[in-house]
Amino acid sequence: MTFKFLLRRMVGVMWLLLAVMWQFSVATAAGKPDQVRIALMYSVGPEAVWDKLVQETLDVLAEDKPHDLTVTYDEHDAVYGEQAEAVMRLLAKSGKYDIILSASAHSDQIKNLQSAFPEIMWVSLGSGNYNTGENHYLVYGRVHEAAYLLGILAAGISETGVIGAVGSFPADDINDQLNALRAGARTVNPDIKLKLTFIESWYDPPKAIEATYAQVAAGADVVYQMAGEVFEACVNRQIYCLSKYKDTSSMAPDVVLSGTQLHWEPGLRWILDEWYNHETAGQPFAGNEDPVWFGIAEGGSDISPFHGLADKVSDELKGRIATARAAIVSGELEVPILVDVPKPD
Repeated sequence: MTFKFLLRRMVGVMWLLLAVMWQFSVATAAGKPDQVRIALMYSVGPEAVWDKLVQETLDVLAEDKPHDLTVTYDEHDAVYGEQAEAVMRLLAKSGKYDIILSASAHSDQIKNLQSAFPEIMWVSLGSGNYNTGENHYLVYGRVHEAAYLLGILAAGISETGVIGAVGSFPADDINDQLNALRAGARTVNPDIKLKLTFIESWYDPPKAIEATYAQVAAGADVVYQMAGEVFEACVNRQIYCLSKYKDTSSMAPDVVLSGTQLHWEPGLRWILDEWYNHETAGQPFAGNEDPVWFGIAEGGSDISPFHGLADKVSDELKGRIATARAAIVSGELEVPILVDVPKPD
């Protein structure tokens, strides 16, 4: 065997290795998507805080580019029932989207569509949804831990011993907040009274204002506004309001004392991780039967600052809230998820 023969053999092997490496690199690159396309279906529209927060979170993710993905999304108006199914079918058939993200209760419609479009990841946000199969994912926006802290604040600041809450519908992720609000309040004042009103609408400011006036007439001097940024009644009656999901104190800085804050980022990052793993690792979709949610410790919720009203909250009360929050983060305090419809006192 001559030297030239060995040399040719070695060169051939090197070329073969290079070819294999090149093919592997091409296959690997092909298996890594560079974009994810999302259809966002609103529950009401961006005028509602719930929907606005989803939109803002998608903007954050688009800027951050998780997994080096270009995140794009299109917004679609709120629809329900048969109309929702027709719209979702058109979105799926268009071939434009990898994820169809519903900010409302569309599980019935997804159940009818998902097997026909197994390549699409269907995502539902919030309660009123249920798992319908492997390519359907559930994420809840639970802020019950933050509501528990608001209960401590409300009971500690109330001079009448009566606090109120104006809700939309008695849904699971509304009820859990109300039950937690009352539980937190009773750690400060076991005799605290909670007045409750459901306006039976996701967004109806006039109804919410009317309900707030009624609660003030019943003695409430702190009201948790769960049906929108309805601070007019609090301003007119000179009582404190607590906001829901977003820090909106700038809308009425003299009366909005604090509020719950919902952060969708952990939940939507989890969704993108699941989609990316499906695309790159060849793993089948594995929709979660139990909804995923992220609490205060995971950065999924919190309470908003007191801003210019900080001097209205005593140091002792601030300490109570801080202690309870630290216990929640450490796991020492577990705020139970109670979804039974609460009754007013």
